[in-house]
Amino acid sequence: MKELDFDDFSKGLDEKLNKSLPLNGQIELTYRCGFNCIHCYCKAYNRPENKEKELSFEQWKGVLDQIHAAGGLYLTLTGGDPLLHSDFFKIYDYAIDKGFLVSIFTNGFILDDEHIQHFLEKRPFNIEITLNGITPQTYEAITTVPDSFKRVMETIRKIKESGLPLVLKTNGLKENRDEILAIKKFIYDLLGKGKYKFDSFICAGMDHSLEPTKHRLEPEEIFEIESTDPDMQAHRNEQMKHDHSLWRSKDFLYHCNSWMKGYFINPYGFLQFCHLSTKYSTDLTKESFKKGFYEEFPKLLAEKYKTNSKCVTCKDKDLCYHCPARAFVEVGDEEAPVEYFCKLARNKVEQREELKGKAI
Repeated sequence: MKELDFDDFSKGLDEKLNKSLPLNGQIELTYRCGFNCIHCYCKAYNRPENKEKELSFEQWKGVLDQIHAAGGLYLTLTGGDPLLHSDFFKIYDYAIDKGFLVSIFTNGFILDDEHIQHFLEKRPFNIEITLNGITPQTYEAITTVPDSFKRVMETIRKIKESGLPLVLKTNGLKENRDEILAIKKFIYDLLGKGKYKFDSFICAGMDHSLEPTKHRLEPEEIFEIESTDPDMQAHRNEQMKHDHSLWRSKDFLYHCNSWMKGYFINPYGFLQFCHLSTKYSTDLTKESFKKGFYEEFPKLLAEKYKTNSKCVTCKDKDLCYHCPARAFVEVGDEEAPVEYFCKLARNKVEQREELKGKAI
């Protein structure tokens, strides 16, 4: 039998399923975290008193049963740090036993030998840890927690030695700009080429704080980093070759199609379109998952622009990072242009034109 890797399997599944189905879900078990990262979008909710509002194991059981009945397959337990939830092991085990392919997004700070042994007995689909520095100075300038670098690096080593599936990822920030390629090389040497993720986009806080955005890389800095590295450059160029034409009419406010296969649930049991958008959210302690996914989500997708926003007619829209949810947390208006998004789009257009010129 031919072995099929995850990317090929997922692509094939998406191509076969052209209807709305909740295949990919993210459950944010808690906003609490052992770090206080300078770029975190949910740090305003990282408060001890919010623990009392988090769903219990019994409540998550009911939610997971509904997701499973609706056809859910991939499930990501995230946060904050999901390992801090009092019932993490119970929730994780129940999801595994239901047949979900469970990934865990964690900073690795409290992941210890007990967790590793548990995961060896009930294996996750993936463990993903963010590594935002390759030196203690850079890493801890971002986490703001002393001695966190040594502890997390030791955890990464133990997970690697255990044979558990591990992915390491990096956020592009001003603070780690000069280490990004070194981090990538370290991860390639440790885990191999397919076990690294790089994300250069930083959004504003859920509480509309602009503090995270102060740490963004400028488009020119992102381009310089990607152009220096053959793998990143090849990935960027491949994206530029594809047809980025929008699949919906430009007068629709939301163009994201993640609703067809994805969903998000916050620590308090609210089913949301994404982690930033609370519009038409459904309280799963009172309403059903199917009602939220099949009745409330489509209301969001049906919304159209009510203003003469220049985003409607922008010729660069197909390469833009703008989305109503991101715009709302950053400038308080879903329809307003965001200058940083505009700069990113213009930079990508220039890259595409340059690529076309080389092809002629």
